[in-house]
Amino acid sequence: MHRRLRRPAAALSGLLLVSALAACGGGGSEEADDPGSSSSSEGGSGDSETGEEVEGVTFEGEVGESLTVDFSAEVPQPAETTVTTVVEGDGDPVEEGDTVNTYLWLGNGTGQEQLFSDYDNGAPQAIPYEPAQLDELFGSLLEGQTYGSRVVAVTTPEVVFGADPQGNQFEVQDSDSLVVVADLVDEQQAAPEPSSDQPEDAEPDTQPSVVEEGGNPVGLDFEGIEEPELDQPVQRVVLEEGDGAPVTAQSEVTVNYLGSTYEADAPFDESYSRGEPLVSPLSGLIPGWTIGLTGVPVGSRVLLQIPPAYGYGAEGSGPSIPGNATLWFVIDIVSAEG
Repeated sequence: MHRRLRRPAAALSGLLLVSALAACGGGGSEEADDPGSSSSSEGGSGDSETGEEVEGVTFEGEVGESLTVDFSAEVPQPAETTVTTVVEGDGDPVEEGDTVNTYLWLGNGTGQEQLFSDYDNGAPQAIPYEPAQLDELFGSLLEGQTYGSRVVAVTTPEVVFGADPQGNQFEVQDSDSLVVVADLVDEQQAAPEPSSDQPEDAEPDTQPSVVEEGGNPVGLDFEGIEEPELDQPVQRVVLEEGDGAPVTAQSEVTVNYLGSTYEADAPFDESYSRGEPLVSPLSGLIPGWTIGLTGVPVGSRVLLQIPPAYGYGAEGSGPSIPGNATLWFVIDIVSAEG
């Protein structure tokens, strides 16, 4: 299934750099919501300083807009992680409890090459600053910083990939150095709280119409539909009512689906063309699905309008789902167990 539908992680205990990078597929792919497998971090934060560059590396581009990294020499592997603020932002201090919109960049300082960049992926990652839950590398990148800063860590594969870094997806060797850049763009604001946590049965003319080809949904037509308020509850239209058992919040569902944002040129995801329905516990998906599908009979086709608080919040998901985006899903409920 497409991991985009998975419920975002609520805790930072598994959000280490390796999982953030692995979840994104290494570069160029859409950002996923699962944090992936976690690993331990050792080595500590080491020394911290402020300067315009790191020895052997220069950084160009405005924080939050672009990043070009040029290696003039091989970066030696440090005995412990060193952290340098190469651009000191003039924004507010990063404080405990903030969620920091951060563009991450990873490079091999020995091989003098880029391994991963959020700038290539088109969107920052949201990192909650909870020092007690962050691994030491992330903690050292955020501690004492201000928004608008560019912070660089030079570290080892063990710190990034865990005690046994062999077999990492980037083919980094034990003896290599790693350069990690964190552009701390701004504080992520929370998504507005919906006025109700219950679904509202909406009139079909208040929702986009389903565009079909060969009997399968291929998109949504938003002509004449105004963009909803962000605090509007989940809106539900049962387009075709099935005659099966009702879905429960504890069900494992098998569904086909298509998802879109407002007036999007194309869906951000769909299962119809793949011919592989999604099979998942409903409780493991974004909350709007549980709210909107509970009580709907198997065999139904449903159109859901989901506010950002019950979707991907202020964070969004990858370049195709911006922060605080209302989502629409066409869902065919094939079966439900439990």
